[in-house]
Amino acid sequence: MTKLHLLGSCALAAMTMTWSASALAQDSAPAPTAPAATPVDAVAEQDSGGLGDIVVTAQKRAQNLQDVPAAISAINAEALQARGITETSDLMGAIPSLQVTTPYGRTQPNFALRGISVANEFSASTASPVGVYVDEVYQSFRASHGQQLYDIDRVEVLRGPQGTLYGRNTTGGAISFFTRKPELSGYNGYATVGYGNYDTKTAQAAVEATLVPDKLGIRIAGTWAKGDGWQYNPAQNRHVGTTDSVGGRISLRWKPSDRLDVNLKLYVATDKPLGANAYGIGQLDGGRDALGYSRFDPAQNGGRALGRDEVAANTGGTLYTNSKGVALNISYELTDNLTVTSITGYDKGKYRNAPTDCDGSPNDLCSIRYYSESENFNQDLRFNYSAGKFDVVAGLYYGKDTVKTTNEPDFFGVLRPLLLSLGVPGSTNNAAIGTPDAIRYIPGFLANPALRPGDAGFCDRIEINPNGFLDARSLVALQTDIALNNSGGGGFGGAYSAACRTAGAPPFGPILGRQRYDVERPSKAIYGDVTWKATDRLTVALGLRYTWDQVNYLNGSTILYDLAGTTPVANLIPYSQTYNPNLKPLEQREKANRLTGRANISYEFADDIMGYIQYSRGYRSGSFNGLAYQGTNQVYYIKPEKVNAYEGGLKMRFFDRRVQLNLAGFYYDYANHQVTQVVGATTFTRSANGRLYGGEAELTVQALDNLRFDAALGLLNSKYTGNVLNPADPSSPTRNVNGNPFPNAPSTTFTAGFEWTAIDTGKHKVTLRGDTSYMGKYYFDPFGDYGQSPCDRAGAPGNIRPAGVGITCGNPGYWLFNGRLTYELDKKFSVSVWGKNLTNKYYYTYGLNIDVFGLDYLNRGMPRTYGVEATMKF
Repeated sequence: MTKLHLLGSCALAAMTMTWSASALAQDSAPAPTAPAATPVDAVAEQDSGGLGDIVVTAQKRAQNLQDVPAAISAINAEALQARGITETSDLMGAIPSLQVTTPYGRTQPNFALRGISVANEFSASTASPVGVYVDEVYQSFRASHGQQLYDIDRVEVLRGPQGTLYGRNTTGGAISFFTRKPELSGYNGYATVGYGNYDTKTAQAAVEATLVPDKLGIRIAGTWAKGDGWQYNPAQNRHVGTTDSVGGRISLRWKPSDRLDVNLKLYVATDKPLGANAYGIGQLDGGRDALGYSRFDPAQNGGRALGRDEVAANTGGTLYTNSKGVALNISYELTDNLTVTSITGYDKGKYRNAPTDCDGSPNDLCSIRYYSESENFNQDLRFNYSAGKFDVVAGLYYGKDTVKTTNEPDFFGVLRPLLLSLGVPGSTNNAAIGTPDAIRYIPGFLANPALRPGDAGFCDRIEINPNGFLDARSLVALQTDIALNNSGGGGFGGAYSAACRTAGAPPFGPILGRQRYDVERPSKAIYGDVTWKATDRLTVALGLRYTWDQVNYLNGSTILYDLAGTTPVANLIPYSQTYNPNLKPLEQREKANRLTGRANISYEFADDIMGYIQYSRGYRSGSFNGLAYQGTNQVYYIKPEKVNAYEGGLKMRFFDRRVQLNLAGFYYDYANHQVTQVVGATTFTRSANGRLYGGEAELTVQALDNLRFDAALGLLNSKYTGNVLNPADPSSPTRNVNGNPFPNAPSTTFTAGFEWTAIDTGKHKVTLRGDTSYMGKYYFDPFGDYGQSPCDRAGAPGNIRPAGVGITCGNPGYWLFNGRLTYELDKKFSVSVWGKNLTNKYYYTYGLNIDVFGLDYLNRGMPRTYGVEATMKF
């Protein structure tokens, strides 16, 4: 389907539906216009009992949600509470085409909109293609994206590239959280306490005081949660996946006149649970990893099969996240038609994941420690002009974020005590660093593939780099045995490994290193957007943004420790065969300047029926392959992402505003989509071109005054196209991706729910809310099924499985069900009983192929949770 065909189909659908909908609209009363209200205004129900208006600021001015010619969804405070949305992952069942995954804890969510995401990237220094904003301040540090979801006024989700009005260019969309601010009228507040399974205790409260009526107010809000873990680790005899978070916020509002409005916010939040361990599912024969471990083998797990809420891991630790910051929003009406707004934000964040067990086994095969600190500044100066038929938004933006990272990889650590016990000196260095700088010797059979075990010269030492340190013969032999036999032989390999041991090849050693690097991203932009109401029904909007972006990779260094793990023996970045503490760190700098924008035409076919078509361009700044630690050849620049997006939609209300239906269709041309590929024990960022198209529908029905239904459907077709493998380009994938879908891009997403007020006497009120969501099948990385058929079993000898079932077969589709029953007394006190994932569905949310260890790294979603909470308002 071409772009023109798609837009033509959208236009035809729009006209066809308009003919039938117009008749319905003509019988209903004209809809009142959206109130000229502040963004905190929520839902105003109509006298007829129909659906009310939600005021949003998606286009940087207050508008009725139904009047915004774009694919946008909004959830106000009441709906957030009714649905029990208390963390970012809960949004996944409330917004069409939205997916939320995480490689670690809940506070580092990866957002995907219409299949656009960071894919399987897990570095805290990578910027999200879905922009996250809190009170209009851009949040660059992904590790803290989940820490401010309390005392919220509303959430707005804008789908599609944002290349005009938002603080940073994004290709996927924007998610904006708006916290509650003082109303400058009286005193109010609330306190909520809860208790759930896993001995989880929660509390949330807010209090607001008006210090000077209509002029000065303060609001203080806080949240706290603590609970036991849902996952048991028999290897350490403890529960992990705990809950342990606290956060606080102070909001001050000063409004000395009708023209000046000043809002100051200070906040701090800390999250420090014991992280749930990943499920290591072996890729090799018998579901085993490279050391022969299988979580399904009772003999290796204390004589019993592990339960699905159990992972036997030799390590694992606290996922510590801290964020603090200040935001200042000043709005001043220069004239009746012109308003200037200054949005200033400064925040700092810390992320410590120490350590992470990345093999999901009781063996010390794969672990790593992550430490990242961020410092971010954002300034947006915006002018809004509205007069007659024109609305103009123009502004200047400057932002700079810096992420300083220290990682400590610790791979094949199981070899350390084994080799030391065999008498290998602790000062030895034969770490399995497979880079051109490090490899010194290869086995004879690699130079001459005709050689077989037992042949003369089979494992002779062939020198290829006199400046290297690794004798790679044992490493290459083991990798060859695995490829031939689909088995690691319990870590001892097969015939090739045995022949190299006979030839005197030394064993390869563990990798223990310390990697440091900083990523610095300054960004400047100038933007403008003009909306012209050409007629009473026809509106045209044009917007442009020019951005100057820079990405700096600074202070890059990696050092390698000896077998004993105590003394530095070599530099990997920059490289030195023997450790040199005086080497100058690696630095690289790149710039990218881009013009982005949009063109939008909308038309009101009838009252409460509006259609639109739009072209927009967005881009995401380029990046460096930051997680690479083994050699300077692995640190390279990845070009910026770019998307040309074409969209058409309809927004409709009929039957006296009791039915609301919004439709959207889209087509994306996508260039340089950034994804992650793990090769050996190193992570690489790759890029590939592709296209996506699909459609969305959102339906709300006020069936009775006390009964409301809502549903949303998202359909998506994504495919990589036009890519050529280029071994000379390090950003090119090493496997063909053409024809494969994008990662985290399910072809179908669906949500549905109802809210029934069973009793409402004015004094007593009982409400039941039920929700279900469906996430269709999708793949965790860009390689699809890796060309493996069938995907659900190991390859024959000589044709090793390139990934496990969870990766090659894709993540199966799944349904989730949530419910909440609430009793309210005098609108002041309420008590609720709630449950999430009521059927206790077992499903995965994140996957990574770590074939060097012979396993799939998989994170599962939360099991069934339930509890009770009580709220007192005053």
